[in-house]
Amino acid sequence: MGLAEDAFDRLRRIAFEGEHIEKMAAIGVQKKLSPGVIKTLMRLARSDGISMGEMARSIGCDPSYITALVDDLDQRGLARREPAPYDRRVKIIVLSDAGQALAEEISSVLSVPPASFAALSRSELRQLRDLLDKVITADRGISGEAVVDPAAVQAAVP
Repeated sequence: MGLAEDAFDRLRRIAFEGEHIEKMAAIGVQKKLSPGVIKTLMRLARSDGISMGEMARSIGCDPSYITALVDDLDQRGLARREPAPYDRRVKIIVLSDAGQALAEEISSVLSVPPASFAALSRSELRQLRDLLDKVITADRGISGEAVVDPAAVQAAVP
């Protein structure tokens, strides 16, 4: 395993194991939402509306799955489909006020870092934040900016 893979494995474990995943599961049970619906809701909260196709690409799933997730959000009054201003055949998913409020509530819970972050000093936390900002900026799927060539990342890692 290379250094980039090793670092990413640690990041993945923080995000998908332990305290954070337990919080996500608890929210799902409390609000009666599947992880897919929560992920869709949180993605919609960061936009003024997104097409069904763009949503499928952004979370890496089949468009038919997005239809099921949006149906669930729509039935709960959390989101609605609207025609895109640039093409009426395209449907844009938009959160309702109730959906936006729920997304903010979920975000406030999921934004609390795991207790294990207390193992880092303020300086280390600042450095971690800055390094992750650099990675986010390089990922067009997150930042909307240019994607960095993975080979260049490997070459830059000693």
